[in-house]
Amino acid sequence: MLFLRIRQAETAMRNRRLDEAYDLVQDAELRAHRRGQDLIGRLARAFVERGRQHLAEQRWPQAQADCEKAAKLGGNLTEAADLHEAIRQAAARRQDDDRHRADVLEAARRQMENGRLSMCAGMLADLETDSARAASLRNRVDVVRAEAQEHVDRARAAVAADRWDEAIDHLMAARDRHASNKSLAELIGRVISAVGGEISGAIDAGRLDRAEVLVRRLRPLAGETVALTEAGGVLAECRQAQAEVDRGQLRSAGEVLRRLAAVRPGAGWIRDALRAVEQAAQSLEELRGGPLGLRARRWSLAPESATMSEPSESPEPVRPDDTVRLEGGDRLPNRFMLHVDGAGSYLVVRDRWVTIGPIGSSHRPDIGLAAEPNLPTAAIERIDEDYFLVSKQAVAVNEKPVTRKLLADGDTIALSPRCRLRFTLPTAASTTAVLQLSGARLPSGDVRRIILLDRTLVMGPGSSTHIRADALARPVVLAVHDDRLVSRSEVDVRVEDRSLRRSEGIPMEAHVRIDAVSFVAARV
Repeated sequence: MLFLRIRQAETAMRNRRLDEAYDLVQDAELRAHRRGQDLIGRLARAFVERGRQHLAEQRWPQAQADCEKAAKLGGNLTEAADLHEAIRQAAARRQDDDRHRADVLEAARRQMENGRLSMCAGMLADLETDSARAASLRNRVDVVRAEAQEHVDRARAAVAADRWDEAIDHLMAARDRHASNKSLAELIGRVISAVGGEISGAIDAGRLDRAEVLVRRLRPLAGETVALTEAGGVLAECRQAQAEVDRGQLRSAGEVLRRLAAVRPGAGWIRDALRAVEQAAQSLEELRGGPLGLRARRWSLAPESATMSEPSESPEPVRPDDTVRLEGGDRLPNRFMLHVDGAGSYLVVRDRWVTIGPIGSSHRPDIGLAAEPNLPTAAIERIDEDYFLVSKQAVAVNEKPVTRKLLADGDTIALSPRCRLRFTLPTAASTTAVLQLSGARLPSGDVRRIILLDRTLVMGPGSSTHIRADALARPVVLAVHDDRLVSRSEVDVRVEDRSLRRSEGIPMEAHVRIDAVSFVAARV
């Protein structure tokens, strides 16, 4: 019976039925016989030989299985050890190749997403792989290229019809998909030139509202060109002149308008406004120097509380202007919370230089976000009427890495793909900015907006306010004066159960009501 089993195993091995022979030689009696041991040695080498063939043809599982059977049969067989090492090295090379292909595919995908379709296609061509992922990416490149060309064609039709908004939208969509499209640069240049001319004409005609809109729409497409920077500077000076007029600082407004008149000699409205401001300033000075000025001076020196024999001459509260020295109320800290009933909570920061980053960063930022501790820390700096983003590490602004950038209304700042902030300048009447958190949050989870307070803050209905309060019929303006928070509105300001006096600022930690809105300014 033993010799029959040995002959069966030898026949199976000669006919290359190695697995059948392997099963037959598992008999303990056969393994103890001298002829059986010789058969086992030859079978182990046959497995090694077949394993090498599998390895050469990249049949990795079969090669590994034959190597294991050879090792079990032959023990410390040198050929089996060599085969095992060859399989290990081949597997390592395969892993390296797979990793390289995956890296190339990922890099190609990023190039496609950044609009560099030709570079993506070149990387895929060099890859020389027929994997499903590579084929899918090649098909996606073709689809995106066709979409980009469709947007270019639509943009060309919009340019021909002077529909600039539509043209800008299609050009931005085309650039996002295929930035190296041959027709794109020429069309973008035409749109920048034409819209830049419209912006200049709108400024000279006094249509500052339209100029603001056009600058805001064109900036994402054009970037910070010389013409746009100059137009933005002129509009910022116009906002400053308006703010000075609103504060009653007519001489300061005149200085700004004189600068504007020198820069925009073709804008007749600037000269008219300058004459009006100078006349108003002169008239106001004459009023203040006459009997009414004496009367106002006597009133300002009168005691705040009237006696029965001398009743109060100003029953309605009067909001302070920049000429009034405040005495009451709390001094405003550089950081405080504003809790507005029905509108939410806001972190208000007055500093001109504000750092933003993860709260766990080694350099503790001014505004700490509950985010990954390895994210970069960026700073937002206010210089005159403009805001600049500054960072030692590259930070994405509108999906483009930068270390310094002049921020525009609507810019998206991304410290990471999941930690994003939206920068807005809600109203042209104020240089106060708002940061809206998206994907990131402050440690106080109920705060989603950060107000970078310059001089004034607007609460009111609609989206063109820093704090939206639809309960108000008209906007309420809060301003920083004499290092205190005051109201510029004509309506009564009530703190707890009393009216706020003219000489007081709005106190901290108190319930304040102005018209239909109530709020509390709280220290942090």
